[in-house]
Amino acid sequence: MTIHFFDYMENITGVRLNEVQKQAVVHTEGPLLLLASPGSGKTTTLNMKIGYLLLEKKVSPERIMAVTFSKAAARDMSERFDRFFSSVTDEKVHFSTIHSFAFKVVRESFRKEKQDFQLIEGTIDEAELKKGWDGPDVPLHKKFILKKLYEDENGRQVSEDDLDELMTYITLVKNRMMTGRELEKVPCRVTKAADIYRQYEAFKKQNPDKLLLDFDDMLTYCHEILLKDESLLSKYQHQFEYLLTDESQDNSLVQHEIVELLARPGNNICVVADDDQSIFKWRGSEVTKLLQFEKTYPKATVLTMSQNYRSTQEIVKASNQFIKRNEHRYPKEMFTENSSGPPVQLTGLKTYDEQLKHVVEGIRSSHGEVAVLYRNNSSAVPLADQLNKAGIDFYMKDIDAKFFKHWVVEDMLNFMRFSYNLSRVDVFERIHTKCNAYVSKAQIAFLKRTDIKNSLFETLLDHDIPSYQQKVLPKVEKRFKELNQLEPKKAIRTIRQHLGYDAAIKKLSEKFGFNLEHLMGILDVLETIAEGLGSLRDFAVRLKELEHLIQTSKFNKNKSKLTLSTFHSAKGLEYDHVFMIDLINGVVPSQDDIDRFRQKDTEAMEEAVRLFYVGMTRARTNLDLVTYQYKGNERVSESMFVANVRKIVQRNEKKKAVLADGNALQEEDVELGVLVKHRKFGRGVIAEYGGSSIGIQFDEAGYKELMLEVCLENGLLMKN
Repeated sequence: MTIHFFDYMENITGVRLNEVQKQAVVHTEGPLLLLASPGSGKTTTLNMKIGYLLLEKKVSPERIMAVTFSKAAARDMSERFDRFFSSVTDEKVHFSTIHSFAFKVVRESFRKEKQDFQLIEGTIDEAELKKGWDGPDVPLHKKFILKKLYEDENGRQVSEDDLDELMTYITLVKNRMMTGRELEKVPCRVTKAADIYRQYEAFKKQNPDKLLLDFDDMLTYCHEILLKDESLLSKYQHQFEYLLTDESQDNSLVQHEIVELLARPGNNICVVADDDQSIFKWRGSEVTKLLQFEKTYPKATVLTMSQNYRSTQEIVKASNQFIKRNEHRYPKEMFTENSSGPPVQLTGLKTYDEQLKHVVEGIRSSHGEVAVLYRNNSSAVPLADQLNKAGIDFYMKDIDAKFFKHWVVEDMLNFMRFSYNLSRVDVFERIHTKCNAYVSKAQIAFLKRTDIKNSLFETLLDHDIPSYQQKVLPKVEKRFKELNQLEPKKAIRTIRQHLGYDAAIKKLSEKFGFNLEHLMGILDVLETIAEGLGSLRDFAVRLKELEHLIQTSKFNKNKSKLTLSTFHSAKGLEYDHVFMIDLINGVVPSQDDIDRFRQKDTEAMEEAVRLFYVGMTRARTNLDLVTYQYKGNERVSESMFVANVRKIVQRNEKKKAVLADGNALQEEDVELGVLVKHRKFGRGVIAEYGGSSIGIQFDEAGYKELMLEVCLENGLLMKN
């Protein structure tokens, strides 16, 4: 009957499963960990497994729980299921996220307990964010609450970067179910993050009649409810006889715990995952749970789907060898029966600007679907600028226009605005601590009360001021007067170097724990955008145009052949031609990854390796890894990952050449007594052979014990 099912489905869908996929489909009783390499057909296999449960095992769809990581993935699985099975069954299996299931449990429990609640996630506009604690209509929104708690705790306004970092920290500690002293041990650049988190949790519970819930609370409350309410847990355990989870490497500790509770006592659970693609540690994903699967389920079956149906031989071999850098992983050998293609391209350029030109030219000449992948969203802004100038449309996977609202961008524009009118105290007040004029708050207050005719610097010089200011202010005034006559790129350089902006933000970063690398990166991006523009007004206009361009790029989905995406958001997708850009140390891997690695903490570096691997395995036929030596005037170094891939590619090319040489000794030729010729030691006979070594008695050099793999890979031994 099982054979009939596979033949029948192949006839209906055109899909032929390989042997491992078939084993995964028919394994329905007991725990199964299905390790699925990139492009190995996991979604197809999972859908076939559901079809097998429905059609062969006659399981009611209500008794199957199919969970995936995101709404988009759930939608994709549902659409594919309909394509496969709509012609043979009217039954529908509900695909959902763990979040949506958790919310269902929370609602049901709270309704039973007559507990009212309010969700505090979603969008909030700038006007709402600026409201105070007192007065009517205080917005009960996560961002607003955290903003106010931060400002009360630290006595200063929170930046967008710090607010994002704080929210990421909260998601991490809640998804990892951390409490007490553990909270302080989690790295976070936000001052007093653990204290703010505790206050946030207390604030949400201060009105017991109406609890406030964010998205992470859905998971933690669901977990607590299932542990405490045996009847509710039993209800769902009996309802869902079969549990299937996709992309399980992305699940957090609390999500894994929820799934494990639901699977009991039968443990008819199929976990589909790839530990090599676990890249969301920063928001709580827990790959350790996968690596301990057989400890959690002693009778578990582990199957590995290693055949890649997506990529060429060259891309699969390079990716497979690259991921072996990591020690903490399930051993896998990804392979493909696809044809050979172009070698993996490693493009080393002199400057960042050359990288942009190379990518634009490469996109123009490429066919099929193209993706440009990067680690940080800020990489997309100068790229969008160049693509727009080249007349190339694009779709941006993660629309993130926060760049244009960043305080560093606002600072640059304020420097420029002030240069047009040196009497604008309101503008100068925003930047006076970030230039080397050494103007105090008291002096700003004085200037606000004074009728300034021409220049606030002249006004200050006409009054009693310290001697150092008498020397400094005329120089600063001169710089500002010259500023609006400069081309925008030179103006930004002047602000950074001669007006002291770089030095100022270095001090701010040291004082408040800002990410200096990120801030400097924003300034570099602004310089790239400013290239070739004639006036400061042109620069301001161009920023507005780019913001609009990026925000409207979402309308190009399914229209443009080109996608711009972070590595994180590209997971699960595939393209004919992939460019991976900004591959320099400090970006991929990040400086934090490198610093932790030097301190013998390998966890962050292993995740960076997985992230790079995810990028590589998005490519079907063409993969181009792009690096450079200079970003602006700063010397940068090629990513250690690129250097690693280069060695792999060179080794593979050498191996290919050896295999092409019909006279080179191959592994199947190795036997005792076989006559061989070594490139250095001359003629000899194989005297011993076992394990990784080979012993050869040479006519002139005597007996030598050699590493067999090295000899074969490098073509050192020839048939005699």
